[in-house]
Amino acid sequence: MKNEVHWVDKGEAARELEVSLSTLDRIIRKGELEVVREGRRVYVRLPGPPCPSDRELLRQAMAMVERLGRTVEELSDEADQLERERDQARAETEAARGEYAVLEADYHEEQAAHRRARRWAARLGITVAVLVVLLAVAVLVVWLLLT
Repeated sequence: MKNEVHWVDKGEAARELEVSLSTLDRIIRKGELEVVREGRRVYVRLPGPPCPSDRELLRQAMAMVERLGRTVEELSDEADQLERERDQARAETEAARGEYAVLEADYHEEQAAHRRARRWAARLGITVAVLVVLLAVAVLVVWLLLT
């Protein structure tokens, strides 16, 4: 890239240097710019890499707009997909919450039933113990009466 130069016609040289054609002619007459003549055409040697023409810049800009448009479409599709996934996750979460509520209600019902069963078992145990004592007393009374 060292000492890059490019050759352009006078109109393009004036645009790149941002001067009028008359100013460019004056610069050329002073010998500040190297020129080559091919018939009636004059080419000016400018330092640096070639500047793209207006047409090339427009073509590049249009290509960039097209690429950006495709990128926007891809990102839009991806955003739509992510929104669908989010909505599905929300629906699944709500369904899980509903299932959890049902399971929690069932759990509380089973706990209450278990507490009731324990109370009945305790009562039944006391009843059985009382009956055993009464039976023992009755047996003892009968034995005493018979002896």
